[in-house]
Amino acid sequence: MDILGEILKQVLEGAAQQQQQPPQQQRAPAPQQRAPAPQQRGPQEMPSSNDLSEIFKQIFGGNDAQKLPEVVKQFEEKGLREEVDSWVRTGPNKPVDRRQIEDVFGSREMDELAKKRNIDRDQLAEVLSRYIPKIIDELTPTGQVASRR
Repeated sequence: MDILGEILKQVLEGAAQQQQQPPQQQRAPAPQQRAPAPQQRGPQEMPSSNDLSEIFKQIFGGNDAQKLPEVVKQFEEKGLREEVDSWVRTGPNKPVDRRQIEDVFGSREMDELAKKRNIDRDQLAEVLSRYIPKIIDELTPTGQVASRR
């Protein structure tokens, strides 16, 4: 069963739609704001949808998200019990920032995830801070983390 894959598809498609819609005040870009010509930027590129999908599958333990209880525990152990509880329970999700994500997963794992896919580590942490609350929220529709054994 590909639970995580379906959730990732929904979350990432929603994010892509948001990125395609320019903010209200910037509907007509000024000439100096036109997109620059594509350049090789090395490890500064934002993660692609495929990269993010693979990263989240690695974090959550594959398509069936078997590591979900461990991920929740990691957040709780780093003092983010209130935040992770808001993602698991029904209702609004409390935000986390990139520094909190880096604290939860650690420098070594963040470096490994970023280098493996040639992604800027800070950008990766920022993206994870946006999507992990949504993904955990979607993985816990009943308001509880199902224990898997």
